[in-house]
Amino acid sequence: MRIDKRKITILYLIITVLLTWLCQFMPIIIGMDVENTSISSFDYSSIFFGIGGVMPTLVGVIFVFIYYTKEGVRDFLKRCFVPNKECIVAIIISLGLVWVEVAVTQLISKGIGAEALGFEGLKLIAKNPLYFFYFLFWGIISGPFSEEFGWRGFLTDRLFHKEKLLRMSLFIGFIWGIWHFPLYFYPSQIQHDWFLINPILGLSFVISCMSAALVYTTIYIIANRRVFAIFFLHLFKNIILTGAMIYPFSETYSVVVVPVEIVIDVLFYIVVTRTKFYKRALENVSDYDGLKDFKKL
Repeated sequence: MRIDKRKITILYLIITVLLTWLCQFMPIIIGMDVENTSISSFDYSSIFFGIGGVMPTLVGVIFVFIYYTKEGVRDFLKRCFVPNKECIVAIIISLGLVWVEVAVTQLISKGIGAEALGFEGLKLIAKNPLYFFYFLFWGIISGPFSEEFGWRGFLTDRLFHKEKLLRMSLFIGFIWGIWHFPLYFYPSQIQHDWFLINPILGLSFVISCMSAALVYTTIYIIANRRVFAIFFLHLFKNIILTGAMIYPFSETYSVVVVPVEIVIDVLFYIVVTRTKFYKRALENVSDYDGLKDFKKL
């Protein structure tokens, strides 16, 4: 008898979301100081914050080692850690997309009177190249490594079907968005700021996760199922679009970036998925029978 693929997927989603919410809400429930809590704040509440943030990867990896065959585990590790030639193209496309989003957001922001971007991260790297590794480290653990082994490495392969890519992407994006719910209660997190500026803006973050998931799926296809390329896309989104590389940015930029990201991500998906380049990449990715990776009971 084989394991029920659907039940395992649902179990993964329930455990991941509930454990994240439990960990990240715990400091608030017990009255700890969360005013400056982030993944790099090194206060006591950041322990709960950090543990909650790694649940997509932690639960995904545990599920892989419990339920997958040896061949399935090897395939999972290969997709996560061994790049192919398609990965290089996918990473370059990802970097270009993020910089387009930065440029458009800042162009609109300046058009309505906002000051220029600070680019403090890039300035620090220019003065001391070792800072590159500092930003790279925090950029990788703050999203790519803590999430993508799960969201893309495990969940996307469980749901993957060529005829259902749009539906799959939007579903994963929605789960990904509501998974961030505790961050609205941490003052140092941008989701908290967005909600204070305008609740609609705050809630539109979930929509931005859904639009971003369309891009993630597209890059996933271009890279021939290699999660390795997704690490970089997530990294670029974190440390460039709303992160240290361009910080400080104005409140106007912070407001504009959400709708700009949604629109450009959707346009990217519509345009790229209609190109011969993407269609050839999609042809090279077979409808993945994830059941073959599962052990027999």
